Amino acid sequence: MSQIGNKLKAGFFATPQRQGEYLRQLLEFKSDTAVLDPTCGEGKILKQLTEDRSNRPFNVATYGVELDKRRAMLAQQELDHTVEAPIESMVISNDAFGFIYLNPPYDHTMLGIGDDKTERKEYTELVRSTRYLMPGGVLMYVIPSYRFSDSKIARFLATHYEETCLTRFSDEDYTDFRQCIFIGRKKKSSRKTADDLLIEQLFECEDEGFVMANITPVDQIVGNRPWIIPQSKPTVATFYTRIEKKQEFVSLIKDNKGFNAFIERTKPKTLTIGGDPIINIAQGQMALLLASGAVNGLIGSGDTLHALQGMEKVSTIVTEERKEHSIVTKSRTKREVSVKVITPTGIVKKLM
Repeated sequence: MSQIGNKLKAGFFATPQRQGEYLRQLLEFKSDTAVLDPTCGEGKILKQLTEDRSNRPFNVATYGVELDKRRAMLAQQELDHTVEAPIESMVISNDAFGFIYLNPPYDHTMLGIGDDKTERKEYTELVRSTRYLMPGGVLMYVIPSYRFSDSKIARFLATHYEETCLTRFSDEDYTDFRQCIFIGRKKKSSRKTADDLLIEQLFECEDEGFVMANITPVDQIVGNRPWIIPQSKPTVATFYTRIEKKQEFVSLIKDNKGFNAFIERTKPKTLTIGGDPIINIAQGQMALLLASGAVNGLIGSGDTLHALQGMEKVSTIVTEERKEHSIVTKSRTKREVSVKVITPTGIVKKLM
């Protein structure tokens, strides 16, 4: 399993603009609807597929989800609604979208607590997106050609979709990407049977020779009867992530009384000397205050104004004691107080 940091980029391959233009001509929008790309990247392909080039009198609302922060920011400029989050964290209305474009990461899911094994994201996202797609809605599913031979993917597509078509990138881009496109309409009936012929065709996609010989390039099916996208509400009732953004908590934390009290308690304490002492200060206590620097600064006023600076000098005194057969070395710490005073006449006095 790859590391989490690598997974942020794993399997991200934007659909080439040329292929997007071919795919756009296979779709027809006739009424209000909502469309989704659950792994939208920079949002360009979904915008291209749904772009209004004829001043249509209805609304096609575009929705996207993207994990990567930079790509999500770009997608926000292209799509009507974009959420920066992992698709696994999203809460989305079921049966809400008339069209879904799905080009999932080519990777495994991460192993979570309680999970026995991982699954391929191509299959996981296919199942998830099918829940979001309304009955009669159109799915456009783009993955590497050999992945269609996976038994789970093949049987799921053949069971849940009708009016299906399997095509591939045109020759200009297929060699570089090796991707096929499945287009189908989600079945409306609750009782579903698998299309055995479709399953057999998908199983054969494991063989690159079969794909090149039997799967028609997308540019060659342009002009055939397009898939009409059904009507749905442009506003999706539920479309949000369960993960809260940390930026949203900053103002709440700053205004929190408990947090402000904690800040006050952790501030460095300062010693303030002022006013008359409660009791007379003994000479030794004054010496300690001077030595510690607690009374540094100006004392008195007018003709009695003095500037004081006190400090403690610490030194080590070493002595030797001769005994009958040895010499014992002892050391002790000596502390001395040094106070400098500047009188009103400018004379500097040093008191030891």
